[in-house]
Amino acid sequence: MPKKRSPAESQEEQSERFRKFVSEAIAAGELNPTVADAALDQLVRRARDKPS
Repeated sequence: MPKKRSPAESQEEQSERFRKFVSEAIAAGELNPTVADAALDQLVRRARDKPS
């Protein structure tokens, strides 16, 4: 079961947590850097296009 995240997590904290996870996954050979870049790009586009 996933850990509950703090609702007070800022966008910067969430982004940093994602970057750390991706870096660790690449280092462990569990994630292809090309796929990681595509995933990050998709997240950024969604966040940018999301109505506030």
